[in-house]
Amino acid sequence: MKRKKIVSLLLAGVVAGSIVVASTTMAEKGVAQTPMDAATSYFDAYIAKDAEGMMFYSKDTNYLDEKSREEGYIKDFKTNPTTGYEIVESKQINSSEVQLYVVQKYAGQSYEQSPPLPFTVFKSENGWKVMVEPLEINTVTGEVTKGTPIHAMQFMD
Repeated sequence: MKRKKIVSLLLAGVVAGSIVVASTTMAEKGVAQTPMDAATSYFDAYIAKDAEGMMFYSKDTNYLDEKSREEGYIKDFKTNPTTGYEIVESKQINSSEVQLYVVQKYAGQSYEQSPPLPFTVFKSENGWKVMVEPLEINTVTGEVTKGTPIHAMQFMD
């Protein structure tokens, strides 16, 4: 009988601990209530090299699934020179979409910042999210165009 009580108490402790951990994680990454909350949370996570935060606050069309997305972000962190960002323009498209233009700041490159990059922030079932789509930047002209998703690129060995 005493053994059952100990097991029950241990099980109750594990369940209670899981609830505390889950609620702490949700408190740290709260659902974005505004487009600007989503954008700043996403870009702050990007600068902090926080793949989980980036994934929480965005939808990324570069990847086919969440596993490859997380692996891609972690791989990118090793070579990513982005050190800051500035949201330079915001346009309301409709009640559930906002177009932002974001300048990314770089360190250790021959260029110091990107041209303004377009990002759509949209309202989802789980709050506002940043839509991350493939972009190509011509570093000579500053022209930004739609790019090829990472999952569709073919690399040669």
